[in-house]
Amino acid sequence: MNYPNPDAVEPHGVPTDRLLRVVRLALVAAQGLCVFTATGALVAIAIMFVTRDRFIARLAEHRIEASSIGWIALLLLLAATMVVLGFFVLRHLRRIVDSVAHGEPFVPVNADRLNHMAWLVLAIQLLAVPMTLLAFWFDSAPVKPNVHHGSEGISIGALLLALILFILARVFRIGAEMRDELEGTV
Repeated sequence: MNYPNPDAVEPHGVPTDRLLRVVRLALVAAQGLCVFTATGALVAIAIMFVTRDRFIARLAEHRIEASSIGWIALLLLLAATMVVLGFFVLRHLRRIVDSVAHGEPFVPVNADRLNHMAWLVLAIQLLAVPMTLLAFWFDSAPVKPNVHHGSEGISIGALLLALILFILARVFRIGAEMRDELEGTV
């Protein structure tokens, strides 16, 4: 039986391995979604301040103080920042997938990418804390505005992911060093 070579790459750099192709496509789509979401949050902030009087009137309907507009803008800005950081996590992951498709996963740059991904995941978690506090503040409003949050602050799973990424970065760095040593002895 003929098995496809998972490391084969078409001339224009697209992996021939189906799994890698699907993963790469999913990562590109997720990056596009990040751009769309972050842009939407920033546009919402701008619209909120351009239509400030109407927005404050809507807040009043929900018995929310007009001074809350700054906190709402901060919530949106934090969300946009978290999404932008997520975009960079996905970009590093896509580049690692590309290096796997080219048959070069154990290179020092991939160790750096994994390390950067770990720091980005930690930064996202740190931003989740004030976002969660703001979301709880919205929940305490007399009439709940149409704000939904699924964040419960720091995620143990995300912290574990960061730890795993730090460890994988070391594994990749050692793998790259071992590969360089092996190539030097041959």
